[in-house]
Amino acid sequence: MPNKNYVKGANFERQVKKQYEEIGYLVVRTAGSHGVADLVAFPPLRNVKEWNPILIQCKNTKKVYLPDDMKELKSIADRYGLRAVLISKQNKKLPLVTWIVKE
Repeated sequence: MPNKNYVKGANFERQVKKQYEEIGYLVVRTAGSHGVADLVAFPPLRNVKEWNPILIQCKNTKKVYLPDDMKELKSIADRYGLRAVLISKQNKKLPLVTWIVKE
């Protein structure tokens, strides 16, 4: 059985995935892969002018160390011409906080 932190993190990833899907993105969750990104979001074709997929790292903790958490993600995004985003839910009362690492 997965531990409580894993379940909490996975639920947060699913919440973020749903939000992107609601605005038309195709989103793939890299469950349990411990890869560079938790989600990869592909924009709908109506956004043809800038069709760059987004690497999304989700953090469901109060502490986010932006430079450390994003170093590898930004490196991969730069290498492949992707966008990178860190989404954090710092506590239950605040909305999601998003840092766009690469425009």
